[in-house]
Amino acid sequence: MKKNLVIYIPAVLAVLAVKLFYRTADSGLLSWILAPTTGWVQILSGIAFEKTAHVGYVSHEYRFIIAPSCSGVRFLLTAFVMMVFSFTHKLDTMGKKICWLGFSAMFAYIATVFVNGIRITVSIYLPLVLSEYSLVPAGMTAARLHTVIGTTVYFSMLFVIYKLAGSLCRRFLSGTGTVQQNTSRQLLAPVFWYAVMVLGLPALGRWYRRDWAGFWQYAALVAGVCVMLLLLVWIFQKVVYLAKNFSGTLEKIS
Repeated sequence: MKKNLVIYIPAVLAVLAVKLFYRTADSGLLSWILAPTTGWVQILSGIAFEKTAHVGYVSHEYRFIIAPSCSGVRFLLTAFVMMVFSFTHKLDTMGKKICWLGFSAMFAYIATVFVNGIRITVSIYLPLVLSEYSLVPAGMTAARLHTVIGTTVYFSMLFVIYKLAGSLCRRFLSGTGTVQQNTSRQLLAPVFWYAVMVLGLPALGRWYRRDWAGFWQYAALVAGVCVMLLLLVWIFQKVVYLAKNFSGTLEKIS
């Protein structure tokens, strides 16, 4: 642990610096992530967006704004710290650890633009589809639906990023043939870091400001969506396991 502090400390400081910067940054200062994200959304959705100073990227036709709050910076930081703290200790030299730190930042940025573009596109079209066919559940406000979409996309894709990062670390950096963890243990890191970054740190900020308005409803909704997704993953794993066993039994009988 101690020998990795030279990697962990800069990573934590970078996260804190970006969070402080993000709190007051407008769309112009965040163009490094808003511009490529908007370009990707335009490709996915076919919707044209117009850059508006101090506001973001606006689609007047769909009345949708890709604003600083849509930048995905929190997801970027979550993916970054997850990659750094989950895999740095598996690398066998300091040079590789430093390279992994830089690679984690780059990979998290690219992944964020990709994932956030998908999230925004779904956020544009899904409410329209649900409204058109009167499928909006009772009590599901626009804000809650936005939270459900964001949590579903971000939480799900964090597992994909973890899996890809582990594969890259094992094949191209470690050179040690690290044995894969079982699937259950692989779930822990994404769940932990998502909880810390999305609920834990905001809760600390709310506690410091003594402002809990709306937080517990938001936290309950996010936690509920995450639990449902984990339950679906568990059910899928069980179905696959039973299907394999059933297939093996049929082969033995035949």
